[in-house]
Amino acid sequence: MAIAALVLWMCTAAAGGYLLATGIRGSHAAAPSGPDPAPSRAATPARPVRPRDRFDPPSLRRAKSEPLPGMRALAEFTHPALAITGFGFWVGYVLTRDRVFAAIGLGVLLGTICAGLAWFAASARAARRGRAGALSLPPRLLLLHAAGATLTLLLVALTAVRR
Repeated sequence: MAIAALVLWMCTAAAGGYLLATGIRGSHAAAPSGPDPAPSRAATPARPVRPRDRFDPPSLRRAKSEPLPGMRALAEFTHPALAITGFGFWVGYVLTRDRVFAAIGLGVLLGTICAGLAWFAASARAARRGRAGALSLPPRLLLLHAAGATLTLLLVALTAVRR
């Protein structure tokens, strides 16, 4: 069962990598090539511009006006980094059958899923508001990645708890 979880994890990672590549390519193709358009009323921050923020570019002003500034960038880095780390611990478990590796791999997998959900929510919120940099994700591939992550979590949890 541990090897099946490993293979499923690799397939989920492959779908996620393809999803990331197509989403980034789609977001760059949709982005305007010229300078940033004039900010609309909705994009303008409600608070007055402080003297030290006067020279901030429009993209930084938009990022600062988000409810949680930098959340999308943090999740964009954290999700793949945690996935690679958890996969490494799971390979360690498959090779050694040491239950410590299985427990750590399960914990990192849970963190990876949480980071992925946060990334999806932040990207969907940015797309809903029409902001640049939002990933345009194919729904079928996104569903395949989510189903693979769910099944991987199920197999890893059953393997880590078993014995």
